[in-house]
Amino acid sequence: MTATPVAPASPRFGPAGRNTAPHAVPEGQDGMHWQFSNQLEMLELGDGSLFFDSIYADHRVVARPPEILRRILRMIENDKPTLCQIASGVAEDAPDTVLARIERLLKPFMRAGILVPLRDGTRPAWADDALVERFSTQLDWLVTLATGPQDHWDFFGRLRQAHVAVIGLGGAGSLLAQSLTAAGIGRLTIIDGDTVEPSNLLRQILYNPDQSGRSKAGCLAEQLERFSTHTDYRVLDRYVHNKQDVLDCIDGADFVAVCADAPRFVLNRWIDAACKENRTPYLSAFAGSVGPLYRPGAPGCFSCFEHRLREDLGERHDLLVDALAAKRSWRYPAFVSGPLTVAHLMATEIVLHLTGAAPPSTADGIVRFQHPHTVLEPFLGHPSCDCASGQSQPSVDPVAT
Repeated sequence: MTATPVAPASPRFGPAGRNTAPHAVPEGQDGMHWQFSNQLEMLELGDGSLFFDSIYADHRVVARPPEILRRILRMIENDKPTLCQIASGVAEDAPDTVLARIERLLKPFMRAGILVPLRDGTRPAWADDALVERFSTQLDWLVTLATGPQDHWDFFGRLRQAHVAVIGLGGAGSLLAQSLTAAGIGRLTIIDGDTVEPSNLLRQILYNPDQSGRSKAGCLAEQLERFSTHTDYRVLDRYVHNKQDVLDCIDGADFVAVCADAPRFVLNRWIDAACKENRTPYLSAFAGSVGPLYRPGAPGCFSCFEHRLREDLGERHDLLVDALAAKRSWRYPAFVSGPLTVAHLMATEIVLHLTGAAPPSTADGIVRFQHPHTVLEPFLGHPSCDCASGQSQPSVDPVAT
């Protein structure tokens, strides 16, 4: 038996949807049970090849597999055996002599992420039947980010323990709150003092015409409570008018999501200052972009962003902010896909940050989107802002503004 190349399929299937870097092969393989990645399905084609169909279009092909390889892969698909069990199944008289050869044969499949260690079926005591049934497919997704057999439970446990505050419950904020609830966040604080208006229903699609004039926070809370009893909700039907209001609203939160836009720029300053005082990470959606994600002790925050703008506009930047804050009414062109895009990006980034499963793109960048393009722009902070030291001062006084 010789190692078999595992080639990517023809590019006509589209770009890979996942990182295709080689996977690390774990030590102590002999007693480890193996399975196919849940991102792949093995298909035996009429031309004799083995086609590994990927849900992310990262397809792999073995053009002329030897029969022994085909037999071994069928065993793995059906029985999820250890390598020792495979050796006993293919060479009953002398399995020890073929074990090393089987390891060499399967190592390319392990490096390609086609074969992965069997997920540990043991679940934590806090994961009851109802919770597992509700979140089973998300647990499968978390497995794709895991390197150990219990990592998916650790990731999910962090979500269950997390408390996220969402400021602003318009189009993006309401959808984000719904998405975080769907992801199993343990506690959610939702904050908005506005009411439902028919002219906003184009983009605020979780509200209904018959709710016109009612509190957004109250209407959304009713929707979320019907949707999931696995999250605890704190509902604040109020605006924030200064940094202290923000501190009151985000009390106890592990993460703050900023989806409000008034007063423009000034609100972001209040939130930036409050989160730095509390050392609470936050992520903002702002003017066709998401990010940067503020992490205490790391570069990148709203003050950094303002320093960049001030370099471009000079003293006019602060005059512009004053004029924006003074204007009480404005209207932007809108389409429903905008809030959907923002909510999708923010929910993914927040979950990655809270679980630690993978680095969020906005940790060192800003995602900018304008149909048909989405671009990740590197953003490593600004030298005039010392947010990376954890002792950052705002670029202007957020209370006096």
